[in-house]
Amino acid sequence: MALRVDERVAGAARVVSAAGELDGASAGRLRAAVDRALDALPAAVVVDLTAVTFIDSAGVRAVLDRRAVIRALDSRLHVVAAAEQVRAVFELSGLLEGQPLHRELGEVLGPDPAGLTSPG
Repeated sequence: MALRVDERVAGAARVVSAAGELDGASAGRLRAAVDRALDALPAAVVVDLTAVTFIDSAGVRAVLDRRAVIRALDSRLHVVAAAEQVRAVFELSGLLEGQPLHRELGEVLGPDPAGLTSPG
């Protein structure tokens, strides 16, 4: 399944959602969406992987390699991953130090994330 990437605004946060397979062939699309989110200087960047069906090490790196930039902008990175396969790859990567994985978008945005809008 090809990767679909959507970008939304939730208050002071930018949410980048991915659906499908996040691997070496598609990681650049997610990385570019995170970079666009950072252009807005958000208080937080939320990478929502709840609809990701497969991830490999390139996908993990695409999510986590902007952490230094996010910190330098005095922003926060939140990663949401529900699928056990996706969570396991993150945990096995050894790159999660200091980076929690949330199971649901509501853990980050509150119980009613319905206020999400397209950036613009």
